[in-house]
Amino acid sequence: MSARQFAHNVSSPGVGSIPRARNSRPAARSRVDRPGRFASTLTARDLMNDSVVTARPEYSVERAAQLISQTECGALPVVDGSMRLIGIITNRDITARLVARGSVIKHAQVSDCMTTEAFACSGDASIETCMRAMSWHQVKHIPIVDGDHKVIGMISKPDLTRYLCEHKTNSGQVALADLVWALA
Repeated sequence: MSARQFAHNVSSPGVGSIPRARNSRPAARSRVDRPGRFASTLTARDLMNDSVVTARPEYSVERAAQLISQTECGALPVVDGSMRLIGIITNRDITARLVARGSVIKHAQVSDCMTTEAFACSGDASIETCMRAMSWHQVKHIPIVDGDHKVIGMISKPDLTRYLCEHKTNSGQVALADLVWALA
């Protein structure tokens, strides 16, 4: 199933990145600080970081690794010329698919090791839907796309963990199981 197909299938159960200094919260997250917004009413658009760095399939793996290192995220959505999601590349993709095979890194391109079946969620998907998709597909990062499958943001497990820790509700809507999952 391609990223484009999955974007339409977001509710079925079953990774650009975030340029920021360590321990700083990007301004995009202030949208979730509104009183009365609980996890069950939040959408991916509310929690996503919209300062996402992307890669192109023709980028060198060396350039992608530098971007991953600079952004301290671990994953970059791979997009085409129209910013449509076509895959994702993670630090694990680079090590498991290139280094472990003994490939020559200097000549490798993102297209040589990216995951072409990236899973994405719609900006209107609930946080719970994003968490289920990430858990089901065992991914730590999930790109957020608009109706045209263009990347508009990214949510990572650390984003979810931070949100769950900072926004516990009195009504108990944030379950301990959610927190345990997010920390895993």
